[in-house]
Amino acid sequence: MNTLDWLKETTHALLKKFSKWRKIIKILLVIGGAFIAAAAGAAANLIDENDKWPFYYIQLVGVSLVLLGGVAMEFIDEGAADAIKRANEIANLAEECNGQIRLLGSDFKWFTCLYSTASALFYIVAEAVVSGAGDASDQAKRFSAMLDVIVAEKATLFGIDSDRWNFAIYLLSDDEEILSCAVCRRPIRAEEEATHRSWKSGEGHVGIAFQTKREIIARDTSEPEARALFDSPDPSTRDADRVRYRSIASIPIRLADAAPVGIVVGTSDVVGRFRIRQRHEAAADPIEPLRILANALAMVIKIADLQGCSPKVKNHG
Repeated sequence: MNTLDWLKETTHALLKKFSKWRKIIKILLVIGGAFIAAAAGAAANLIDENDKWPFYYIQLVGVSLVLLGGVAMEFIDEGAADAIKRANEIANLAEECNGQIRLLGSDFKWFTCLYSTASALFYIVAEAVVSGAGDASDQAKRFSAMLDVIVAEKATLFGIDSDRWNFAIYLLSDDEEILSCAVCRRPIRAEEEATHRSWKSGEGHVGIAFQTKREIIARDTSEPEARALFDSPDPSTRDADRVRYRSIASIPIRLADAAPVGIVVGTSDVVGRFRIRQRHEAAADPIEPLRILANALAMVIKIADLQGCSPKVKNHG
């Protein structure tokens, strides 16, 4: 039995007890006293004037019983109200505690998922250290596997359900002037396999994040302050972008203070999917998984660089 059910049963039992005592007092004192007073008054009218005084005392006793019953019922009624008030206060407190427990449970689930995701990503990093980065094909498979780790847990990590979402890894092309999509994951396979746009440094949210070497996060790209970061010169911008990319996070792929080598991107058509977590919010931070992915990718790319395998991709527009 949970706390709220116990409170309901306890309150119901108390109210039944109050109701029982109210009936007893009403019958024995109020009704009984009124009957005694009425009977004594009627009897006094039937006897001699000199013999009436005992009945007056009996009538006074009856009135006193009625008065006593009224006072007692008043206390009982107040006790019932107090019991209901206390029960409601405790029920509200219990509901608040249950809400906190649910929130903690949600936080625990998110932290557990984040930990398992980070472990899976750094297992791939460790495998690259042990077995070597391999060639460009091996690197592409490794990047795909790392992005899949994130996408597999998108519901828990980001709250994504039926969104029109997009996760992608952009890397510098061979000429080091264009950021091209190395790996992309979308709900529809045809869109995932289609040709993706490339971005110059400083162009669009991807290029600005790369150029400024900082995270670009827009809770709602329709807000005026986000437009300057989201819009890009034609022909890069498409009319559907304003609807499809309502929430965006672009995270530089870099180690420490080194220059970025690419960008991790997450988008959704649902406002607020990607945002800066506020202090008053739950522990789940929708940007942290992308930061972990970017860090893991940076390590894999660094390993490849040390082993002479370029992580850059060919520019395919």
